[in-house]
Amino acid sequence: MIVNSHNDWDPLEEIIVGRADHSRIATDISARSFSYANFDKADVEKLEGPYPQWVIDEANEDADGLASTLEKMDIKVHRPKVIDWEEKSYDIGQGWQSKGWYSWCPRDLILPLGDMLIETPTPVRARYFETKLYEDIMYEAFEDGALWLQAPKPNLHDSLYTFEDIENKPTLLDHEIIFDAPNIVRVGTDLLYQVSNSGNMKGYKWLKRLLEPMGYKLHYSELYSFAHFDSTIVPLRPGLVLMNSSRVTPENCPEIFKSWDKIWFDDCVVQGSKLAEQGYMPPCSPYIGMNLLSVDENTVVLDSAQEPLMRELDKHGINSVPVQFRHSMTLSGGIHCATLDLRRKGGLESYCD
Repeated sequence: MIVNSHNDWDPLEEIIVGRADHSRIATDISARSFSYANFDKADVEKLEGPYPQWVIDEANEDADGLASTLEKMDIKVHRPKVIDWEEKSYDIGQGWQSKGWYSWCPRDLILPLGDMLIETPTPVRARYFETKLYEDIMYEAFEDGALWLQAPKPNLHDSLYTFEDIENKPTLLDHEIIFDAPNIVRVGTDLLYQVSNSGNMKGYKWLKRLLEPMGYKLHYSELYSFAHFDSTIVPLRPGLVLMNSSRVTPENCPEIFKSWDKIWFDDCVVQGSKLAEQGYMPPCSPYIGMNLLSVDENTVVLDSAQEPLMRELDKHGINSVPVQFRHSMTLSGGIHCATLDLRRKGGLESYCD
């Protein structure tokens, strides 16, 4: 494959779609910081272990349906390896041990920029070696000319995490370089970075020093303390951006989008976790319903439950391709999270001057 991806709206040609096989819940301090900071520690620790098989089966059915939908649109689909995380544990010699997490969200740990694939330094211990799932795909890309980079691996000591004033401050401290790929919104030459529970200022500085000599411009934001950006700011095409109006306002809107037309929206249909009655807490917010995949400037694939969002997008000439996606809240990953675009038509351009 020839890796080429500069934004989230150029015509999509090649992509990874995740799997739910062997998905499990981690509850150590790093996982609580990322997913469960606002829940009681004792309640969270009860959740440790694999998801019920019926959840995995339904989620895989939906992921397979998403892959099939994309293939019918002449998009080449790759899938990750299958690893039984419950049977594997690792110790990197930093005073902690962990099993893995899942292969549901390829978006989180690999950042595509042009012909580069950058492995990101996640704050979650259970994800430390998760990119091994995509190793075959990464090697194929490398053999075809992609530049494969890896940010410095962090130690993830307990002292990296704090749970003081979690509504206003990130749980992630600035001790080492940490960020997930969806902490970055890609807008051609402009990249907007979110300081949050999944990315700190050292992560921003590392990316800035790496990328600005290549012609990129890095900007950062501290809009809200929780994790990723792709259910908060979703560029749909040059000059039009979907904004989560519960988090973004005209007053705090990042400067790079000041002149863009904005769709202010927060009316997501809540598909709550089907495990709630068994004491499971959702590891993400209802705004996961805004987590969509653009196929081109006029077409998005999104959760079929999100009818209000489809109606809103239709007002702006954007066609919606609905697919069943029942376990976004349970697995903490919507359609954008569960995919990773590798190749789109188009080149590197500036959209924010």
